[in-house]
Amino acid sequence: MTKLIIVRHGQSMANLNGTFAGQVDVPLSPLGHRQAEELKEYLIRRFKIDVIYSSALSRACDTVAPTAAALGLPVIRDAGLKEIDGGKWEGLTNVEIAQKFPADFALWRDNIGLSRCTGGESIRELQQRSIATTKRIAEENDGRTVLIGTHAGFLRAMICYWRGIPLEEMKSTTWVPNASVTEVDYEDGKFRLLQEGEISFLHGDVTRLTNI
Repeated sequence: MTKLIIVRHGQSMANLNGTFAGQVDVPLSPLGHRQAEELKEYLIRRFKIDVIYSSALSRACDTVAPTAAALGLPVIRDAGLKEIDGGKWEGLTNVEIAQKFPADFALWRDNIGLSRCTGGESIRELQQRSIATTKRIAEENDGRTVLIGTHAGFLRAMICYWRGIPLEEMKSTTWVPNASVTEVDYEDGKFRLLQEGEISFLHGDVTRLTNI
């Protein structure tokens, strides 16, 4: 069995500024760095982590970096853990996206599981990539506890998969908060979701996206 401890990155400057950041590389905000430190304390206290993976984007790497430093472990960067490719939406606010790409953004707003970022990935493509990457990491690390740093879209798509929710119903789910912990076991080709979006360790430093 492989235990996967999957965390969403801390608050980024894009989260703070209200801009769309898929695969554009934006840093953590000062609060995001504080969340990463609080996350470290929780992870070290709660789990015996053997290996650490992260999206290649700095906001995810920097979220797991304090834990990696405390444990003396390297961070393995994996492009498969990146956020959705936002295409022409990258760096724009929701208002700007709605003005420039009204039909595509309306589908994102009203039925996100069936949507595609203009010029980028669809949610279905994101989910397929996320499933393949997570299975590969789990199977390569059988018997270990693996920490994974990733993103809100990646996690929302995977939570639908783990909970058996079709993408047509993804709109009924929510984004997990920044720096939250989702715990999953993988054994004999099957995932078991144990904990979703845990944030008790963040005290008053909770930030989250809202469903549009």
